[in-house]
Amino acid sequence: MFLFPIKGKGWKHYAKGILHLRKLIRKEHPDIIHAHYSVCGIVAAIASIGFSSKVVVSILGSFPRKTFKLYWVRFFIKYVWDATITKSQRTSDQLGIRLPVIPNGVNLSQFTIVDKNEARIKLGLSKEKKYIIFVSDPARKEKNYILAEDAVGNIQDGNVVLLPVFNRKHNEIVLYMCAADVLLLTSLNEGSPNVIKEAMACNCPIVSTDVGDVSWVTRGVKGTYVSNTFETAEITNLLQKSLSFNNRTNGREKIISLGLTMENIAYRIIDVYVGIVSRTK
Repeated sequence: MFLFPIKGKGWKHYAKGILHLRKLIRKEHPDIIHAHYSVCGIVAAIASIGFSSKVVVSILGSFPRKTFKLYWVRFFIKYVWDATITKSQRTSDQLGIRLPVIPNGVNLSQFTIVDKNEARIKLGLSKEKKYIIFVSDPARKEKNYILAEDAVGNIQDGNVVLLPVFNRKHNEIVLYMCAADVLLLTSLNEGSPNVIKEAMACNCPIVSTDVGDVSWVTRGVKGTYVSNTFETAEITNLLQKSLSFNNRTNGREKIISLGLTMENIAYRIIDVYVGIVSRTK
């Protein structure tokens, strides 16, 4: 197995990626090329023309509106790519095509449970404050940080702190999830957000907008709330409920019961690989 990153953004870099990937395919003769994101799927499909390599594409986002992208992705799913994986049933429904739904798995040996006070000491956080963490770059518009700011601001409690967490190492993110009172996700759209499952693996309470598969994966987890709207007042209300819960959740147990460990997901992806390779024999 080898990794092939496309460096840079924009069509110019993707075009270069086609040429470099084609050279690699000629040299390595891979049986399967697994592309993450639809545009990378186009790169893989063009680069593999004339070779026997099969192309599998993971659609990581969602399609909340009917756009040109929705239609060309449907075309590639039906006529070009050998197999397509979506990360949530919602995305599959939006595409209108029956596809394997395989969310990303969680590495439970990495996302572990650390005592809340111990985690705060290691991070230099106050034991008295109530921390609401926002695990993403606030500058990314699709993450909708302004809603998070407004909702937390409405609580009007000097002990409640909104703490953006980004550009951190995995081990630090684990500590923040174990130290936090609530993880807040206010995204406008998602596929199957890893941060939700990772927070669950750390038994961190969650408040989230109803995007991707969040409702499905968190269903029945006490201390976790999903908003059906993007209204500030509703997010504020749910944050106050989650803060009042004042406990850790059973999120880790739920992740295991859903089979969302990294190992289980790996086997499901292998089944997809075996399926497309066996069809050619």
